[in-house]
Amino acid sequence: MRRTIPLVAPTTVRWLPFAALMLFGAISTTDGLRTCEAQEPNGGIRHVDLVHFSHTDYGFTDHPAVCRELQKRYLDIAIDAVLATRGKPDAGKFCWTAETTIAVNDWWRTATAARREDFLKAVRSGQLEISAFPLNQTPTLNRRQWQKMLHWLPEDLWQKVQPQTALQNDVNGFPRAGAMALLDRGIHYLLSSINPDSGGAPLRRPSAFWWRMPDGRRLFVWLNFPYSKGYSFFEPHSWRRGPLPEATDTRYRPARPGDFFKTDEASVRKAHRHLVGRLRGLVANGYSYPTLLLSITNEWRVDNDPPFPPLAEFVAAWNRLELKPTLRLTTVSTALKRMEKEIGDKIPEYQGEWTDWWANGVASGPREVAASRLAKRLTAAAESPLWGELDENGRKAVDRIYEDLCLFDEHTWGSSYSVALPDSLAVLGQYNEKARFAYRPMAMAKLLLSQRVRGRLVGEGEGLYVANTSERPLSGWITMPVSCLRGNYKSVVDTRSGRRVPLELRSGPRPFSRPKNEGELTPENMDATFPDNRAGQAVRFWVENLEGGTIRKLQLSTEAVAPPKALQHPTGPTVALDENGWPTSVVWPTMERPLFTAGFGDFVSVGIRGFAPRWIGMDIFNTSDDAQRQKLRTENLAEIAATPAGKATVEKNLHTTVYLQRLRHPRLAWATRRLELWNREPRARLTLRIDRTSSNAPEVFFVVFPLPCEGTLPKTSNGGVPLVPFEDQLPGTCRDYFAIDGWVQYETPDGNWLWVSRDAPLVTFGAPQVLARRTDAPKDVHRVLAMVFNNRWYTNFVGNSHGVMEFQFDLIWKKNMEGPREAERLAESLQVEPQVLIQPGLKESPLTIDHLYRP
Repeated sequence: MRRTIPLVAPTTVRWLPFAALMLFGAISTTDGLRTCEAQEPNGGIRHVDLVHFSHTDYGFTDHPAVCRELQKRYLDIAIDAVLATRGKPDAGKFCWTAETTIAVNDWWRTATAARREDFLKAVRSGQLEISAFPLNQTPTLNRRQWQKMLHWLPEDLWQKVQPQTALQNDVNGFPRAGAMALLDRGIHYLLSSINPDSGGAPLRRPSAFWWRMPDGRRLFVWLNFPYSKGYSFFEPHSWRRGPLPEATDTRYRPARPGDFFKTDEASVRKAHRHLVGRLRGLVANGYSYPTLLLSITNEWRVDNDPPFPPLAEFVAAWNRLELKPTLRLTTVSTALKRMEKEIGDKIPEYQGEWTDWWANGVASGPREVAASRLAKRLTAAAESPLWGELDENGRKAVDRIYEDLCLFDEHTWGSSYSVALPDSLAVLGQYNEKARFAYRPMAMAKLLLSQRVRGRLVGEGEGLYVANTSERPLSGWITMPVSCLRGNYKSVVDTRSGRRVPLELRSGPRPFSRPKNEGELTPENMDATFPDNRAGQAVRFWVENLEGGTIRKLQLSTEAVAPPKALQHPTGPTVALDENGWPTSVVWPTMERPLFTAGFGDFVSVGIRGFAPRWIGMDIFNTSDDAQRQKLRTENLAEIAATPAGKATVEKNLHTTVYLQRLRHPRLAWATRRLELWNREPRARLTLRIDRTSSNAPEVFFVVFPLPCEGTLPKTSNGGVPLVPFEDQLPGTCRDYFAIDGWVQYETPDGNWLWVSRDAPLVTFGAPQVLARRTDAPKDVHRVLAMVFNNRWYTNFVGNSHGVMEFQFDLIWKKNMEGPREAERLAESLQVEPQVLIQPGLKESPLTIDHLYRP
């Protein structure tokens, strides 16, 4: 995603002198070039390796489907350009690196046998390289997605092309989960070409370093300039116009031979003078390697652009003139292997998570994120061994689901005009396709799981079956529509223990029915078309200690169960309330400290005051002086907390106590928070529902969770790899917010607090760290804030998601917890949706079993 604003990386802005500013494009690249030819031109740089590719940014320049079609055609151009130059001297050979495998796989699926052979010839020539990753990703992938990422190509094709390097371009971070997946696949090189817009590189660049993983293995990392920057080392002005036309816009065109990289002697020598000036600035700024690796894209739109075969002729003309440094048009692995040989024993080693500045954009589409996370949970449930081994059709279905989910977590969330023209058909079409990669796998995961459940239990006889696919015991309410019961049932009976549990009727929605009175409408039901609070529309029963990986068989019964005497005096924790009846502290008898403290479940928004607020936000972010930036934040950021719209109501029963409260906030049509406390164990569940009113103005929403864990750093994970924020990170990486798998743990002498987020994968600590650019941990790191919405970006992410959104969070306390793996398993069990199957006494048709209940 190339943007029009030259921004300096936040971690480098303090040391950048004039020459470095020139390198980043922050000032004119023509200044200071007039005298360069009279001085030593190279400064020790003997070779410049050029790596040519197309940056795949699906949906940024064109509709994602158009991008995928174009990338297939670009590969055709590259294949033919490689084959046409195979017999030339090395300096005249065209070389191309396929940045991602998705285009390769799309191309391979439809290619003829003859065309496939052309492709393999090009690969065998060494002039066409296939990199390891299908996509440039956000940090929201889980462990299974990273496995899919490294198995995107058919295995026989992977073995034929043998990827050796991964490219992660544009994005401002890269999870260790992805790095370790690369090493598992035998990949030891990573090229990172970070776009410094709204973020930046963790270290000076260009540079190389060894990145050590928690298990001791290492990746060789080349921290590249922005991926399109190589062009500006030879040409003083961008050829691109637009700023970003669609490929289908016939008023614009791709570059032709002679538009740039001209091969006549005068033009080549002019390009040489320009390069020498750039190299002198680079060396003056401390660059000391004998080789410089530069990546080059085309200049039509930069992103999603075709190969530029005349580049090979330009390199040949350069070397015929014996200009220094020499140019080598090559592939990425060839360049990195040379680099490792030259400097591998001299470069530093770092370890820690590479947190991503761009992760905040994920919160621009909170409903789609929630759908994608639901799809991951449902797919994990469908893969459970509880249902038996997955057959081939089931494995294919899982593979398609994870393919879609990887495409959803790809780094392009909105088109280039997502904020500039948020209601245009092109922008809406782009996000429609993007959202499809969340909603479709959610739907297909539901289908697969239902097939697995029905197929496993169809022969087990009459009953109501409840299954727990997690690894830990489950206790909680199971709520169902009353219409699923074909009889006047009053209880369920455990067929093993004989224990009888009452069925409790509850209010709920009644679609396609006219509301009788206002009592049948909740405050959320503003259109009042159908009742959502009609008595007797839902039924629930309590499940106690359902062991992980088990199925419990119950029988529906028309026999009523007398309420236990204890119901009138339910046991539970000691709860302190504020003046509006909302809990501020909850302590169970086994605890020394409360489960949470005052402010639990508060809602806070942060907006930007003033004219053109997104530009003000960029001004704040790009202010290098910490004190001045904090001053600007204080002056320009508007933090608004929701206030109670009334007293909280409370409902107590034998098992849980529920507090319900409406909130008032100027950016919301309505908001409701619901806090459920488990009476017999230190556990709470907060559900927040909001209706965001439509607005394109930038703002960030947080939900606040203060915990009594002062002085303790949180623990979490990303992609299954444990992480201690602020401590276990590469230098210069994002500390304002973190993408997590969904849980945060505090391990203290008084026990373990585990906070779990079902829908929102982004957290910050202490306070809303909007535009803070922290370099250390806040003092109040015990305050967890879930970032549930963020539309602050001016491009590439969704500009105006509005309407009803729901976020669920769990909090539990345990005296002892054995490491991150137990925390992960416990977090999974708190989020798991028990699977319920109602089986009649009638025998199912074999045809239905064969054709409907099997994947």
